[in-house]
Amino acid sequence: MYGLEPPGGVWRTDQSCYEFLAAQCHPGARTLETGLGISTALFTIWQCTHTSVVPWRIEANRLFEYLKEHGIETDTLTVAVGYSHEVLPLLDPQPLDLAFIDGGHGFPLAIIDWFYSASRLVEGGVLVLDDLHLRSVTAGLVDFLTEDPRWTPLESTEKWAAWRRESSGPLHEEWTAQPFFAPYISQQV
Repeated sequence: MYGLEPPGGVWRTDQSCYEFLAAQCHPGARTLETGLGISTALFTIWQCTHTSVVPWRIEANRLFEYLKEHGIETDTLTVAVGYSHEVLPLLDPQPLDLAFIDGGHGFPLAIIDWFYSASRLVEGGVLVLDDLHLRSVTAGLVDFLTEDPRWTPLESTEKWAAWRRESSGPLHEEWTAQPFFAPYISQQV
């Protein structure tokens, strides 16, 4: 994995994020995650209809081994192996109740993951963005979500944040449909 190993052998976020996710999830909740870690096991335990997009098969194999060893059913879990910018556009565009963005952390991958994942969120669906301490994750995206009235902030820490989508449908639109996002540059080029 390019010399990058997760601390403690598994990718994780803060306990408060897991608690927030648990409060949002119920059996049958339609969830999607870019990345794979403790959260993926939890989505499976919570019996969500869950898809995880992860670039490396070895991570998927380790997860399935862990779940099998612990007698956890995996019939509601799908792991799509590949880079999210390639896999997400190919997934069945089923509506989502929750999207957890915690995949690639290089710019602009979080934005790409948001674009493809959040466009599938139903009205009232929840977006969770992890690793806010990384500029490559937050650059432009958090500003946009903060200013767009179609996203309501729910909870946040220095590490993660969550928003509720107040609309549904595709996210592609021209800047003229985004008057809230200060479309003009104040200096001349």
